[in-house]
Amino acid sequence: MKLDTAFRLAIVAALCAALFIPVQMIQGLVAERQARHGEAIAGIAEGWGRPQVLFGPYLAVPYEVTRVDVAQETVDGREREKRTERVERHVRRIAVDSIDWTLDAAVGEKARGIYRARLYGLKASAVGRFSVPAGFGIVENGGTVRVGTPRFVFCVSDAHGIRTIGPLAFDGASHAFRAGSGGPEPAAGLHVPLPALAAPQSGAPRSYAFSFSMELGGSESLALQPMGGDTTVAMHADWPHPSFQGQFLPVRHEIDAGGFTANWKISRYATQEKESLGVSFIESAGLYQRLERASKYGFLFIGLTFAAFLLVELLRRLALHPIQYTLVGLALAMFFLLLTALSEHVPFATAYGVATLACVGLVTIYLVKVLRSWRLGLAFGAALGALYAVLYALLKAEDYSLLGGSLLLFGLLAAAMLATRNVDWFALTARRAGQTAP
Repeated sequence: MKLDTAFRLAIVAALCAALFIPVQMIQGLVAERQARHGEAIAGIAEGWGRPQVLFGPYLAVPYEVTRVDVAQETVDGREREKRTERVERHVRRIAVDSIDWTLDAAVGEKARGIYRARLYGLKASAVGRFSVPAGFGIVENGGTVRVGTPRFVFCVSDAHGIRTIGPLAFDGASHAFRAGSGGPEPAAGLHVPLPALAAPQSGAPRSYAFSFSMELGGSESLALQPMGGDTTVAMHADWPHPSFQGQFLPVRHEIDAGGFTANWKISRYATQEKESLGVSFIESAGLYQRLERASKYGFLFIGLTFAAFLLVELLRRLALHPIQYTLVGLALAMFFLLLTALSEHVPFATAYGVATLACVGLVTIYLVKVLRSWRLGLAFGAALGALYAVLYALLKAEDYSLLGGSLLLFGLLAAAMLATRNVDWFALTARRAGQTAP
């Protein structure tokens, strides 16, 4: 009958594996709710402004090149030249020589049902200079060049978020912005025709100063793509959980409970096309990230509880039925479902406390009767409550969750090994089967 113990171990292992199915189903539910959260945010952003990306500004100089192709052809036995004229249309982009951005974002939240999106209102101002080379830097051989009206272009990824924009001050004159890029470039953005802009015919480039300001609505994140010149950015926002992103990180930043300030400084020699700097207005350890992390510990909770039950069976000579294992395992899995449901309506800490009290209380009351000892039942409940407390600490420690989880597992294993180091397992299993130890 040592097979009896081995058989029970196999049954418990199978139950443990089977109970992982509802835990995985809860993980799938968390992923589904997270996807719905993303859809709700996208819906809210439709009416306010999507995550914004600012690109530019730059000067767009359209020009045409007229070329004449000459070919020989024979007509009535005579050779003659055939001249064909064709027109090529191009746009020459001139990046800023230098630009200084000042960004001030006020971040708030808007709810749709139980879901919330982080929205911001941005006040942005830019001051910079263009260096316009001779002939706008247009070099075309073998054709006649005709330059069109230059345009000042500034691109915004979601133009629906533009609230107001002041006039462009360019070379001492004031100009009103117009919608779109005004040319073949992507339409999202603004432009100003500059018919008076002239390039030197030769010699050194000519410098033009400009400035403008605007108010912009967006959601979740803000990014800026420098284009060519020296760029500095000074940003302030009243959100205490920024996530700095992109290829350029701030040279310095300060974060406190009232928000953050950050400064970027980018050299023209470091700027490449489509490289960006930006910030996401995230939650510190977002709700669904916490729920996902918590559910990953479900198998650990069930496995540790079942292992403790087996020890009690062997040491106290109690016989626990597989159904009793199953009911306790389902109660442990139910914790994660309760936590997911409650945390969408109340603060995470409150939801965690309510779910813990409900599940630990239920399991404790059940085990007092099943284990035929109120002391043993309360001890199990206290140990389970301590385990939930440790899990909550791991979920709060966003940057140290992996380290804390690893130390927890090692500590539990070490405690189990040290507590049972003097146990004669052969004697216990033989005694359970009605035999003497070998």
